[in-house]
Amino acid sequence: MKLVVLVDNAPGKQDGLIAEHGLSIWMAVDGQQWLIDTGESDAFAKNASQLGIDIANIDHLILSHGHRDHCGGLETFLSLNDKAKIYISANICDNNYYSTRRGMKRDISLTHSLIKSNAERIVFIKHNISLSDNVSIATTIPHNHPLPQANATLLKNDSLDDFDHEIVVAVNTLYGVVIISPCSHNGVLNTLDACSHLGNISHYIGGTHLIDNFENEEELNTLASILKIQHPNLALISGHCTGISAKNAFKNALNNKFIEFYTGFILETE
Repeated sequence: MKLVVLVDNAPGKQDGLIAEHGLSIWMAVDGQQWLIDTGESDAFAKNASQLGIDIANIDHLILSHGHRDHCGGLETFLSLNDKAKIYISANICDNNYYSTRRGMKRDISLTHSLIKSNAERIVFIKHNISLSDNVSIATTIPHNHPLPQANATLLKNDSLDDFDHEIVVAVNTLYGVVIISPCSHNGVLNTLDACSHLGNISHYIGGTHLIDNFENEEELNTLASILKIQHPNLALISGHCTGISAKNAFKNALNNKFIEFYTGFILETE
């Protein structure tokens, strides 16, 4: 498996790559190319071109949830790729999503008209499903542990978002299962619980939605400690919606098992 972060909040180490508030991850698995989320704009495609990745050749697009910073590049993707199936949660249908975080209600929904006008390419996910020999999607995430507190600023229509529209990608490798959860609105520990039946989880890649000024230091340290105790061999590779305080807590608890990704970050496993 090869994985490349096409766009993230953090700038890349390679000149010319565009960073933005969003996330898009390309991977090659089972002889196919996969894209997980499209970021907020066309930046993912511009970066892909610079990194030698042709969006036209992608076989599968997975949209992890209905927020614009993960789905905003969908129109660009559709203009460049005419073959990939597009996988999204069935729970996204006809729901709008809003943020109230900065004191005003902002629409952060994906563009529903793009889903309707490309219906023949859309696969609505209702339950756990295998997409290839080594790639699967998990849909039902338990709430055994506290949810990220910043979720309280996010709405589905006129109610607090329950994040039943968030899906998670799991990839089997020789070293264990790699979990890709771009925003983890349901919480890292809950997401790991949802995927525990898949076997030994070696990597967790994605945001944690532990934004600064929500969880306090004690809460973050407790979460990091539980993660280390329950998953001592797990590598947590994070960025996007993981705040500085959360990163520090993970660094202190996990040491070299915590890695920060950035625009252009590459991971290769067997």
